[in-house]
Amino acid sequence: MRLEKLFLFLFVGIILMNFVSPLGITPGRTTLNFEPNLQKEVSFSVLNSENKDMSVVLMIRGELNETVTLNQAYAEFSSTEASKSFTYTVNLPSKIEDPGKYEVEIVALELPKDLEKAGATVGATVAVITQLHIQVPYPNKYLDGEVNVLESDSETIFSIPVTNRGKLDIVNARATIDIYTALNEKVATIETNEQSLLSLERKELVARLDNIEINSGKYFAKVNVFYDNEVFEIEKEFLIGEMSLQILEVLVKDFQLGEIAKFNALIENKWSDQISDSYLNIIVYNEEGEVMADFKSPNYDLSGLSKSELVAYWDTGGVSAGTYEGKLILKYGDREIEKNIQLKISSDELEVIGITGQVIVRGGDSDINWNTILIIVIVVLLVLNIVWFVIIRKFMRRKK
Repeated sequence: MRLEKLFLFLFVGIILMNFVSPLGITPGRTTLNFEPNLQKEVSFSVLNSENKDMSVVLMIRGELNETVTLNQAYAEFSSTEASKSFTYTVNLPSKIEDPGKYEVEIVALELPKDLEKAGATVGATVAVITQLHIQVPYPNKYLDGEVNVLESDSETIFSIPVTNRGKLDIVNARATIDIYTALNEKVATIETNEQSLLSLERKELVARLDNIEINSGKYFAKVNVFYDNEVFEIEKEFLIGEMSLQILEVLVKDFQLGEIAKFNALIENKWSDQISDSYLNIIVYNEEGEVMADFKSPNYDLSGLSKSELVAYWDTGGVSAGTYEGKLILKYGDREIEKNIQLKISSDELEVIGITGQVIVRGGDSDINWNTILIIVIVVLLVLNIVWFVIIRKFMRRKK
């Protein structure tokens, strides 16, 4: 069985090794705006990522590939060469009828070092690509863009880089952003600044969302970009804050030592979406530090922005009264909250200490409010002091 596992690991390792590319290329993309009869030389580099001897052939494919000429189509790399620089020349025609984006790919292909033995070579040939985008302007006004979302502790910033792809200038461009929850409930609408754009010019529209007024969770932005008498829409999913649960309290009622104890944990989901597969895990150690109990609740799906109860059971049969060290773990997704606790156990009472530095779990039949007891004690002490003062005063008067 162990031998089979070893062969399996070796097989997977060989497969993964084939996905590690010895080649790299930079830049990944070059963009040119169309100009009639434009001639331009563009440079790029091929990287020898594994520092090995190899042969590389270059080729061109894609739209308008006839407008691109490679100045070198083949190169030899030695193990001491980390990279080589190459160039290609772009020769655009006087006119391209259809506006829009055209894409050309320059492909760098690794060949076996010894071509005579190529037929005996096992494995796929490695290839990397650098792209050339040629933007042909639209005849009138045409704006396009994308949405980038940047989050800080206090606000979420929406950055919308827009480019005028048309031949005519744009007088005014702005955007409104509607924010929706995962349940498609609109929670906010914000607006960006305004910009004017010359033909083929790129600028940025920015809007800010105050995070204080928004609960943590997953949201959806519908962005309407208005420019002169036109509009286009962009959609973007984003997150605010982090997925978070909080343990509010844990109660153990009607506790009797030797029977099954029921732990009721009240959990608050501060995330706006449902958090699935959440559960409570409690571990109890004996005096030697060994695990004497390890019990869990079932898995629960906790609704967004709500409080839910998680229930776990512990069979205390064979457990003696005393104080035990323990650990309370709340797991959800790939995260967990862990607290060191103490369990004080008597015949009819269970206390858990350590979640907030105070006793927050109270077992047994009594529902004692410790704040009330403290107030009563203070009042009794005040009354005793007053009585004592009156007695001493009467005694002093009689003495005189």
